[in-house]
Amino acid sequence: MLPIIVIFFIFSAIGEAYGTCWALWGSDRFGVCQTLAQAFLPGPAVKLLGERAAVLTGVAGACVALIVMAFATQSWMIFAIMPVFALGGIGVPALQSLATRQVDESQQGQFQGVLASAVSLASIAGPLAFSSFYFVVREQWPGAIWLSVVVVYAISAPMVLGLHLKTPVAASAIESGGS
Repeated sequence: MLPIIVIFFIFSAIGEAYGTCWALWGSDRFGVCQTLAQAFLPGPAVKLLGERAAVLTGVAGACVALIVMAFATQSWMIFAIMPVFALGGIGVPALQSLATRQVDESQQGQFQGVLASAVSLASIAGPLAFSSFYFVVREQWPGAIWLSVVVVYAISAPMVLGLHLKTPVAASAIESGGS
């Protein structure tokens, strides 16, 4: 379970970078898509790709958008990549789906509590780390903050690939009382 908890921590800390640095970066640099993507894309993505691939697709979408943001020189570029950035929104819901299958029903509450703690810790560490880094790089290259997020995502990708997953229980087995 530790790798899943660490991945949740990494994804949550990364999520804090957006909230912490977006206004700073946007203001220095240039003066709803993700919500919609998170609402409507994860289910179909998981059905089409599977949970692990949906998580990695979310990571890839976010990384592509972040790389473009790092090098963007015009505000229209940010708006043009929003659909790709929104694709990143499928990663966390797919990870949540994957995670809930890794523990027995009797342990779900405890496991969700541990994940919530990891998310809370990330909401403290993420803003501190990313805003500190932003203030270091903002004079030379404000876009470097987004490449730092890509680096942190890159740390999580091998972890996602290395997860030993329990296979889903077929609906017919649940209905018949077997597993």
